[in-house]
Amino acid sequence: MTTSSPAMLRFGSFHGRLMSGRQEYTDALALVFGVGLHQLTPEQDARRHFDLVIADSSTLVADTDASAAPLNSLTLGGTRERPTIATDALHAELRLDRHPVDIRLTVLRSGVPFPAMCVHFGVVIHKILFHFDRLMLHAAAVQVEDEVCLFVGDKGAGKSTTCLALARAGCTVLGEDQVVLWRSGAGYLVSGGDERSRVTERTERHFFVEPLAVPARDFAGTMKKEIPMKDYFRSEPFRDFPPRRLLFPQVTGRFELRRLKAQAALRRMMAYNGHFQRFEGARDQANFLDFLAGFIATVSCWELTLSDDLTELDALVEKLRNA
Repeated sequence: MTTSSPAMLRFGSFHGRLMSGRQEYTDALALVFGVGLHQLTPEQDARRHFDLVIADSSTLVADTDASAAPLNSLTLGGTRERPTIATDALHAELRLDRHPVDIRLTVLRSGVPFPAMCVHFGVVIHKILFHFDRLMLHAAAVQVEDEVCLFVGDKGAGKSTTCLALARAGCTVLGEDQVVLWRSGAGYLVSGGDERSRVTERTERHFFVEPLAVPARDFAGTMKKEIPMKDYFRSEPFRDFPPRRLLFPQVTGRFELRRLKAQAALRRMMAYNGHFQRFEGARDQANFLDFLAGFIATVSCWELTLSDDLTELDALVEKLRNA
């Protein structure tokens, strides 16, 4: 049984039609990738990049009967036009010779706990995106004047707060938490992956005149309020822009902006985003590194240290505008 109507699934500017056999599979995608599902407009439907169907296997086996399958496995196979991606719980087949691309994602085992199923979806979808030269990053992107700055860092590094400071200064936010990096021809483009911003109590007090009229919720252990970006500041999610600066923020107690060498930037990109990937072997990992190294060669790299004094973010706005 599939959902009653197709929904639009978006990974930045890359979008398509989703049909899911179970609501839990749709919920897993939404949780892992922070994506919202919407109705496709006729224009979006005509320009879609893919059709993704998620269904149970006709020979679905119970976990107790699947002991022969190696757990936590990843296998890449198929042909150039019909590549396959498989874990012990999911199997994906892509028809790259069709437009929109046909993607069939089959659930092989029953009774997989929801948290484990989220992991499998994360592994497979990341690999599917990489087939289209796209990489989802845990990052934020803001257009400052005519240049896009990409902020990459762990939870608590200051990405969201920095985005708010730049937005309040009139800059345009592409994405606050998830962005998609696309290797397009000889260059790279970046698009925001969500329409929402999440605000802590401290940043709310600093950047907003009045309390936001939404309840705070727990996001990975931190209470935040989630708001639509477009209701409060300029935003352009789901559109491609060429990035020009790559910044690695972290809160250390002292505000400073320093140039960073390409090799150090590559190590940090791997540290912050490599754990979202799973690799079949050395060649698979080398392709990932080549993608990141090629991107880093196109941007200027910076180390950004932040203090607890949010007023110092005004200095960052000026530095980025005048750089």
